[in-house]
Amino acid sequence: MRVVNAELQYNEDKIKGDFTDTLKNILKKEGIEVISVDKNKNTEPASPYPRSKNKDAVSDINSAGAGGMVSPN
Repeated sequence: MRVVNAELQYNEDKIKGDFTDTLKNILKKEGIEVISVDKNKNTEPASPYPRSKNKDAVSDINSAGAGGMVSPN
C-alpha cells in the first residue's frame, strides 16, 4: 500500500456540499481511500492592510546586520 500527499485546488462555487465527502466519494469509486483532508494548510490569508513604502527611510545598504562586519564597497 502506498500513501500519497496531494495539494488540490478547486472552485468552491462549483462543488455543492462538503468538499471532503465529495472527494472521498469520487476517489472511492477508483479504489482510493482518503485518509485525511487539511483545508488551507499552506495558504496565508490576504492582509486587509495595503502595503506602503516609507519614502523618508534612510537606506541601510552599507550597515552591518545581526552583529556582522560591514564589508567595503
